[in-house]
Amino acid sequence: MRLRQILIAPLLSKPGAAVGLLLMLFVAFFNPFGLRDASDRHSETWLLRMLAPFYPEAGQEEVVVVLIDDQALASMGASWPLRYGEQARLLRQLLSYQPKSLFVDLLYTQRRYDGGPTEGLQRALGTFREQGVPLILADYHDAHGRSLVLPEFSSVARTAPVNWSGYGERYPLLLQSPQGELRTPALQLYQVACQAQDCSPQGFEVPLLVRWGYWSDARMQGFVDLSGCDVRGQRGDWGQLLSMLAADAFRSLRVAGEVERPQPCPYTRTLYANQLRDPSVAEVLRGKHVLLGAHIRGIPDLVSSPVQGLLPGVYVHAMALDNLLTQEKSYWRAAPDGWFGISLSDWLEIGFLLIAGVVALWIPQQPRSEGGRLYRCASHYLFWFVLLSSLALLSSFYLARWLHIAPFDWLGLVLMIGLFYAYLGEARVAEWWHQRARRTSTEREI
Repeated sequence: MRLRQILIAPLLSKPGAAVGLLLMLFVAFFNPFGLRDASDRHSETWLLRMLAPFYPEAGQEEVVVVLIDDQALASMGASWPLRYGEQARLLRQLLSYQPKSLFVDLLYTQRRYDGGPTEGLQRALGTFREQGVPLILADYHDAHGRSLVLPEFSSVARTAPVNWSGYGERYPLLLQSPQGELRTPALQLYQVACQAQDCSPQGFEVPLLVRWGYWSDARMQGFVDLSGCDVRGQRGDWGQLLSMLAADAFRSLRVAGEVERPQPCPYTRTLYANQLRDPSVAEVLRGKHVLLGAHIRGIPDLVSSPVQGLLPGVYVHAMALDNLLTQEKSYWRAAPDGWFGISLSDWLEIGFLLIAGVVALWIPQQPRSEGGRLYRCASHYLFWFVLLSSLALLSSFYLARWLHIAPFDWLGLVLMIGLFYAYLGEARVAEWWHQRARRTSTEREI
């Protein structure tokens, strides 16, 4: 009887708390109108942006993007798309700098009858194999898993799929197809890097959450214009974090791009195609993983970074490779499934909501005025809101930093618990306000 009274009495005395708890659990389980998905994406993006200044620089000097853009084309006296002969010349220039590997993020899936003969490009591709430099071509696969790269090119180079769906913001390392398991560009390039270490091909089944670095490499100032870029050593990591937090806290007073795109320059070392004629770039390219991509006006091959905003698509492959070189198999990934097929992150969120609900049921109608300080504080909704919000944010940091699990929806938790406690605490605030008004009125009468 005593146990029944303890369990049932709070539900009867605080029906609003019980209904609020059920509503929060409903949102957590059933994701009405995609509210939880939207909050989850925003929480993840925000945390990736805040942690970007702390991203290790170990892989930065190992990865280089060579970009073909409109300015480079004008300098080369060429137009887009490049003719096969011009592409062959570009590849031979790259090979002369002895890169460790090369990924070409250009598609050779359709025959161009205005592009000239293909023999020169075939020979250039074959030269990489002859000199022992791994060369990987971007590939599209049809619904049956068949490669669409032209056979004269796929016969002299490896290919890697760059089209996938259903992974959201994740970067898959392995794709399943009717033709077997396909390795994506970042994984193939990483396995080239770790051949000398006899790295195991196992352990890459789970898609990677791409971590984006923040600081541009100051050593590239002699090759590209870094004015307006935040370079490493310009300020401390913690100073940059505080600057971004301040900008985010007063978002409405700032231009949206300054908040969501705090760093206008890519993290990955970048050269431009017209610079390959300059022998001094040898120190940047020799022995490095090189990714050749394009950024042409009117051709929407873009990827969204939580740090730099929209970037040419080749950068997502470069950053995924950097993640693997830096973190190896400890790359960030989605939380593993737990009981009943519910992920660890989801169980953690549900646990926080249950704690918030149970606490709300047992908090007294009026704050306690007796007992120790902690005992009195524990009777206030604000105390529990601050405590649970802090624990949620710290848990997200802990999962990401030490367990390599993607951040969970801490922002959604803070909003739901905050609104829940604000609703329940409204009567207390109203009572406090009325008492204050009565005291003021009495003092005036006296």
